[in-house]
Amino acid sequence: MKATLLAALLALSLLAGCASSDEKKAVSSENAGQISSEEQETGETADTEKDDGQTEEEAGETAAAFQDLFDIQAEGIDYLSVSGIQIPEGVLVTMVGKDSSSGYWKQVHAGAAQAIDDINKALGYTGGAKAKLLYDASANGDVAEQIDIIDQMLDKNPDALIIGFVDINSGKTQLELAESNGVPVFSADSGIENSLIISSSQTDNYQAGAEAARQLASLMGGSGQVALLVHSSETETGIERERGFVEEMEQNYPDIEIVNVAYQEQDDRSVDDIVAAVLAEYPELKAYQAMNEETTESLVSALEMYGPEDRSIITAGFDASSTEIKDIQDGKLAGVIAQNPYGMGYASAVAALREIAGMDNAEFIDSGYYWISAENLSDPMVQQLTYK
Repeated sequence: MKATLLAALLALSLLAGCASSDEKKAVSSENAGQISSEEQETGETADTEKDDGQTEEEAGETAAAFQDLFDIQAEGIDYLSVSGIQIPEGVLVTMVGKDSSSGYWKQVHAGAAQAIDDINKALGYTGGAKAKLLYDASANGDVAEQIDIIDQMLDKNPDALIIGFVDINSGKTQLELAESNGVPVFSADSGIENSLIISSSQTDNYQAGAEAARQLASLMGGSGQVALLVHSSETETGIERERGFVEEMEQNYPDIEIVNVAYQEQDDRSVDDIVAAVLAEYPELKAYQAMNEETTESLVSALEMYGPEDRSIITAGFDASSTEIKDIQDGKLAGVIAQNPYGMGYASAVAALREIAGMDNAEFIDSGYYWISAENLSDPMVQQLTYK
């Protein structure tokens, strides 16, 4: 992903709504989409209404709209298409997410489930011949529980396994077990450093962190104090977003000082207590940046309670929950870096299907990111990005 391309796209604010195919390709690496899916074990789509009220036909229409707006390609491979993929009957793809209660992870699941639906339709598979997706996730990002779930998935002897790793130091034993049993492994959203992972579908978190720094620096006028609230120092997303943010600020904005970095999951204090302590120590704090959905929503709440009455603190975050979008509308948030949970789920499933079919895959599939602010809330892509 090139910074110059991103800057140009943001400056244009995607005014044309990416209606043409050229525009679609131009924004592919900066944008993500959203689609709803039935939350059921097999990943198959029923002919009844889904949890969000969508029927199978409506879900298919939403998927088509997503594919018209977005494009995820890597090494010349279209990861939003199952065209040309030939797999045997009865394939089982398993997927392990990070948080069972997360709207974000429900979108990752939805994308993967749609890819499985699409391959079945493309190949005309019905009944027992259908490819299936089996999904599960740990509660609240519990590492030990996730390892247990991965073990359970491997016991089912799947044709492929997709994992969103909670902890960068976990999963090595499971990957080795998967290899010994001939199960190819893919990562979605959060990976680990391991050569046994065939392909990773995720945001370029370093570049997304750097873009967050550029957007916030612009809002700050290039000077002042800023604090960071990071979700974790032990997951790839937190590590890389922080690194991208800090290095961008240090290299290009010498008049901006990062005065505090706190890690929600490694801190015994609540977010309220963290924010209150930072504000007490740095009364001239100008801006605050959060690094995922949970920290963003918690930060907004804490600043409402403890923020200075005589001025506002510029607040920015990550992800595009409906709560965050409303906070932007209400002026509580300056903006967020939105990811592509649906797209990365779809792409990870396509990568798994390609591997099963004996086809090549890219090692890294960039599912993109997109800056959302009050200026572009009416963009049709923002509507696709937003999730409950």
